[in-house]
This record gives sequence, structure tokens and C-alpha cells, in this order.
Amino acid sequence: MIVRKSAVHAARLEIRRLDRVVAEQGQELDLRAEAYGRLRRRHMELEADYQALETQFRQLKLSLPARDARGRFSKR
Repeated sequence: MIVRKSAVHAARLEIRRLDRVVAEQGQELDLRAEAYGRLRRRHMELEADYQALETQFRQLKLSLPARDARGRFSKR
């Protein structure tokens, strides 16, 4: 089978173009993975802060005097 030089040249150009596209997509995926990792770490930090605040809130709530059904302070 005879293949024209122009067809071979066009195919090579297309292969190079696709190689560049794949490389760019790989870089984009790396950037997205890095950003996702940063977001996950920040989420974990915020979750830990929230848990600490929730614990402090519970302790403060327990330190307040209790009220009975009529809203009066009662002894615990």
C-alpha cells in the first residue's frame, strides 16, 4: 500500500499535538490533585477546631447553673 508523504506528515503532526494535549492534561491533573490535598488538610484542621470548640461549649454549658421547668435556678 502506498501512503503519501503528506498523509504521514499530517499524522506525525497530529501525534505531536496529541502528545502536547496529554502532557498539559497531566499537568492539570497534578495541579488539581495538589489543590485537593490542600483542601483535605484544611478541612481536617477545621474539623479539629470545631471539635475543640464543641467540647469547650459543652463544658461551659455544664458549668452554668441548671434551671427547672419554671426557669428558676435549681441545685444540681
